[in-house]
Amino acid sequence: MANISPIQNLDFFETKSALKTYLSNQDRFADYDFEGSNMNVLLDLLAYNTFYNNYYYNMAISEMFLDSAQERNSMISHAKELNYLPRSRRSAKAVVTFNVTATQSGNFFIIPKDTKINGKCGNTTFTFLTEKAYTAVTAMTDASSPRKFLVQDVEVFQGRLITETLDTSNTVLSNNMIDTRSLYVEVNGEEYVYKTDIFGITATDKVFYLQPEEDEKYSIQFGQDKFGKQPTPGDNITAKYRINSAEEANGVTSMTSNGLAGAANVSITVTTPSNGGLSAESVESIRAFAPKALQVQERAVTTRDYEILLRNRFPNIEAISVYGGDEVNPPEFGKVIISVDVTGGEGAADFEIASFTEYLKDKTPLTIEPVFVPAKFLFVDTVVDVVFDPNITTKSPSQIRSEVTNAITGYSTSTLADFNKTLRQSRLAATLDAVDNSIISSSIFASPIIQYVPVLSTVSNPAFSYETALVQPYAYDATTGLSGFTPAVRTTKLTIEGTLVTLQDDGSGKMMAVTASTASVSVFKRNIGTIDYSTGAIKLSNLVVDSYEGSAIKFIANSVAKDVKAPKDRIITIRGEDITVNVTTLTE
Repeated sequence: MANISPIQNLDFFETKSALKTYLSNQDRFADYDFEGSNMNVLLDLLAYNTFYNNYYYNMAISEMFLDSAQERNSMISHAKELNYLPRSRRSAKAVVTFNVTATQSGNFFIIPKDTKINGKCGNTTFTFLTEKAYTAVTAMTDASSPRKFLVQDVEVFQGRLITETLDTSNTVLSNNMIDTRSLYVEVNGEEYVYKTDIFGITATDKVFYLQPEEDEKYSIQFGQDKFGKQPTPGDNITAKYRINSAEEANGVTSMTSNGLAGAANVSITVTTPSNGGLSAESVESIRAFAPKALQVQERAVTTRDYEILLRNRFPNIEAISVYGGDEVNPPEFGKVIISVDVTGGEGAADFEIASFTEYLKDKTPLTIEPVFVPAKFLFVDTVVDVVFDPNITTKSPSQIRSEVTNAITGYSTSTLADFNKTLRQSRLAATLDAVDNSIISSSIFASPIIQYVPVLSTVSNPAFSYETALVQPYAYDATTGLSGFTPAVRTTKLTIEGTLVTLQDDGSGKMMAVTASTASVSVFKRNIGTIDYSTGAIKLSNLVVDSYEGSAIKFIANSVAKDVKAPKDRIITIRGEDITVNVTTLTE
């Protein structure tokens, strides 16, 4: 009896062909016309059934494994096995200032917890809530008149409060729009505290845990009188939480009050627009982070542990760098240095740093101190020379310049917006060449920038390092002058001792100031600091700045490496103000 040919894929027609081949090898069907007979219908039925079963079994087997599952509910099941809690929706958060005129005398005014205010984004109005009470104190002494109060740094979260009653037979929360960070649980009027692990938990501790369920829902779990007190049938379980509109509520810049008890007038100023609203964690994110969370197990031991824990808990973190205190100069043993950049800002605000610190408090060994330092940025002075052929485009040189500029900023945002990144000129050049078919060639000159903001009219001794080798020029010679001299480092204009100057090196390891206000440039002051060409370290001495151009003094370096690599504590950024695009028309 002939064997059926193995089926190499799930294609319906290939399956039918394999069945026909099998039957044709049988003596009774050797010359049979399958297409012209009723047998063709039976072959269609068999092929369809085989195709359907193959597809079903293939999908079923795929859903059995974390790295191949596609359905969210399958991924949730795998997450449970790894004790991983997929992130819920996140409420957008804003920071506002309340300006209140009270209707009664007194030196205190309280903005209660869960105070509602309205914010509008486009044509949609969102409700925001305070998560805690705020107390304002006035300095006015006339207690008989209406009092005015200014309440600053009030954090408000978008959403609506839900109160739900559960019982021991069903503890699945009914709403899938919950922000789990807002969840508050009571059993018979007693608060139960949320825990992420069982370490140190006794049988009588009033704690609860969360478990992911289908359709982006969560269930409340208790400790079965082993790792926490277990409610008994008939106990009144109450869950209070905030549901939200996720990222739809991001970008609110103005808010109004719904009124406050005891206030005649309330005005609200948004100091930080709403941001951080997110949808529930995606399937791909669960696939990536669930195994890593198992490795970490809610404990921060290695630097990688800190990164994973913070990214999982705070999804608005856009970039993070973690390294040991022994890697800094001078070494800070027993410390872990953390730099964070969040979505929608430069670095992280003080209240965000406070949240990060509080979260890590119980997850860090007693001998290790997490230290958050401001995220720093390595800006890049980018000069691009573009040659284009006007015969194959209708675009003008200015249009080409604009599109190339946009491509550079887009490359910076999509490729460089993180720690430990490198600006590779070859990849940026490929991006620019693809802007338009008319671009024949592009040349890129990328120079790292470090900014310094001095305190005016004050003696300072700034020191910083590019942490890369710089191109050392020939030693400056006064007889030759500055004509044609190309320093390793140059600055934007500033005024010292009443003279407009720029700072630069002299080619022999010294920094100097040269005049910048006349056509005949000359050395104004020598030996104002040192430069190490091998490391890019610069130290200035007794610098007193009267004024400077722009928002900071820019130190622009000529590095040996054409690719720009950021030090571990810096994020590479190419700003529009640092981009120069020169467009040349191709000529025969």
